[in-house]
Amino acid sequence: MPRYRKAVSLVALLAACSSATPPTAPDAMAVLPGTQIPIGMGVNGRFVRTRYDVTGTATVLIENGVGVIELSPDFSIAQTPGPFLYLNTTNNPNTGQPIRIANLRGKSGAQRFTFVVPAGVRYSWLIIWCDPVNVPMAEAAITPVP
Repeated sequence: MPRYRKAVSLVALLAACSSATPPTAPDAMAVLPGTQIPIGMGVNGRFVRTRYDVTGTATVLIENGVGVIELSPDFSIAQTPGPFLYLNTTNNPNTGQPIRIANLRGKSGAQRFTFVVPAGVRYSWLIIWCDPVNVPMAEAAITPVP
């Protein structure tokens, strides 16, 4: 009987979580070989929990249409399927001018993402969104860039 209750609870949780609108952000474009990758200090933001435990910071640097996001060595997020990283002008990937950067390469540790940035957009949020279950996981406010 306990297994049955756990299965019913899981199905109910997934059904409740899937009522959110899925993000429709375009995927970030890859940087072409030979493109100058920005180096420098960038701006930092500390991840805060929206629905899942998270620790760590992110650094964002954008120059000449190329963006770099680095997650800190102490970055960690709860074990969930399909966490994706978004860069946006708001803390909701369904509003503003979001771009879907990539699926996280792991649930912990330093990670680096390099991508093409659309011209004329000032980004101010990093969002980790659980695409398969369609719920926000964590977010980090950053000083608007570029």
